[in-house]
Amino acid sequence: MRPVVLFDLDDTLVDRQFALARWVASFRGSFGLGQEDESWLANLLAERAVPEHFEVVRARFRLSEPADVLWGRYCTGMAAAVSCPPGVLAGLEELRAVGWRIGVATNGAADIQWAKLRATGIADRADAVCVSEEVGARKPELSP
Repeated sequence: MRPVVLFDLDDTLVDRQFALARWVASFRGSFGLGQEDESWLANLLAERAVPEHFEVVRARFRLSEPADVLWGRYCTGMAAAVSCPPGVLAGLEELRAVGWRIGVATNGAADIQWAKLRATGIADRADAVCVSEEVGARKPELSP
């Protein structure tokens, strides 16, 4: 039997906080928001982002774009902004080369998590991925 290693995605395999800061700054510029608005948005999305957050964003900033369009912009923008710390991809390849199977277990909405996995190349290096939204449970929740 081949050994298995499981990794978390956000702030382990990818630098989510850096990507979020870049995305929030870009969003602020796109909509002409102030520094205080940028801080509010960063705080709202700091721990995690879900589509429902963008109903709140839309209302707070009186945006005409529907929440699902704003969520789509977030997913696209975060995928473009996210990166792996140096050595992550090479490390995953080295583990696989010596016989390890690679798994990723991540909390979050499936569309954003898969966008980040694909954009960084992690999806191509993982043998299995478990996204909380797809399985209906969040880490570290235990099953009965």
